[in-house]
Amino acid sequence: MDKARLYQHGTVGKKVFAHQIDDEPWWRGQKVPLICPFCMTAVVSVRTTVGRAPRGALFRLAADRQHEDVCPLNPTEVLQKIAHGSQGVAFVQGDELHLVLPGDMSQIGATTPVVDTGPTPGDHFGLAISTVRPLLPPLINSAVVIVRFLQKHGFDADVVAQFKVRRPGEDKAMPWGEFCHGPAPADRAGLYARLTDRPKPTHPVAIYGRVAAVEQDSQDRPVLRLADGSGFSVRIRSEHPSLLSPLAADTFVLAVGAWKVWTPRKGRPELQMFAEEHWQLAHWTYSDATDRSGPPFCPPPLSLAQRTLRQARTAVAVRAKPASLRAGSPSLTPRPGGQSTTAAAPPSAPQPAPPTMAVPAAADFPAPPVPMRPPAPVLDPTPSAPALPAPPPLPPRPSAPPQPAGPPRRTRRSWWPFSRRR
Repeated sequence: MDKARLYQHGTVGKKVFAHQIDDEPWWRGQKVPLICPFCMTAVVSVRTTVGRAPRGALFRLAADRQHEDVCPLNPTEVLQKIAHGSQGVAFVQGDELHLVLPGDMSQIGATTPVVDTGPTPGDHFGLAISTVRPLLPPLINSAVVIVRFLQKHGFDADVVAQFKVRRPGEDKAMPWGEFCHGPAPADRAGLYARLTDRPKPTHPVAIYGRVAAVEQDSQDRPVLRLADGSGFSVRIRSEHPSLLSPLAADTFVLAVGAWKVWTPRKGRPELQMFAEEHWQLAHWTYSDATDRSGPPFCPPPLSLAQRTLRQARTAVAVRAKPASLRAGSPSLTPRPGGQSTTAAAPPSAPQPAPPTMAVPAAADFPAPPVPMRPPAPVLDPTPSAPALPAPPPLPPRPSAPPQPAGPPRRTRRSWWPFSRRR
């Protein structure tokens, strides 16, 4: 936890904050008793640790103590509520909550969203287990509730250890940090290292953090910049401005998607995610002064026009490579087709054949008893000859084709007697 309250002589005092612990405040030097900010459970202050796993100062439950049942920070109560409303994607095992991750992102959006009656009236701490509006898939909704609960505890290591994740088909549970990276910069640096040097994750990945600024890309679309890491930046982009426009600076966001590392020609490397669906971004507000969390929201779903545009772009991207291959080697593909057409053209339609084929077609037409054309003289070779303007010189004047060539003159003598005989 990042807050506590003083408790002296049976009286609840003012609030104290975790960032004051390392400055040796008077209440720490005098060992004034501290209690939970939401119930009467005793807590103790823990200073910042330095080492392989650095951790900030925080307030932790005293030994053998548990939050009251009505306290919104009671892990047992919250774990049961999350498992009950998760539609089977989360279950309680001992004192831990296991969240089952799907194999890819497409399986998340295919699940049925959680349906509830809306925010619980009188939820002063913003910890009611209710669905983010618009409706989110069960996995994202459960993850949002877990992150908001850990935010109340200041991401205490002992509380974080009560949440595990599982890959599909595996019985061994992984730490929560294998799925959700944040809020410390070291958490995002761990994801950066996994995407560059180590084996890349085979399951959906989330980043939790505060929106540091809303920037604009080269096409004047909003870009969310989270807290920068060591030597790289963290940004959320999208081709649909409607997915990022509802988020403002200083809001907390849980971004679930396919993260990657992009290294531009100039500037620092970027740990980025392209949002494609509304359920990938859940955001809310949180006040350190009042310990209040605003209701969680997510951007509106994509419209039909946006989905159609995305499908068209996907289709173009899929066909781009085969189309370029066909355009780059046109001689290979039409070659067999050209050979087949040239081989079929001479026997089926030689130059003197068009008039001969038109005559039997005319004779065959009146053969069936069709009432539309009863008289046979309608289809006569005489009207068919003027119907073909291009080949008329061939049938009446067979002497025209052999004239231009010299050798055919000898053959011409053999043809003339034959034609005279006719």
